[in-house]
Amino acid sequence: MQYWVKVVFVDNQELLVKDAIRHTISDDMEVLEVDSAKEVFIIPMKQIKYLACDATVFATKKTS
Repeated sequence: MQYWVKVVFVDNQELLVKDAIRHTISDDMEVLEVDSAKEVFIIPMKQIKYLACDATVFATKKTS
């Protein structure tokens, strides 16, 4: 499933990845990794003001 991820940096610049496949925060909480079909973004958490993503990522599947 592809979804969008928006990252706003502390200097108010924005990164919008419209075709993200996954995004994760490292175990040590140092970096955010956003993977798309074409690119991988690795962003230090100290540079991030906030991030947002498409809510469909968290949707649960109903079992019959």
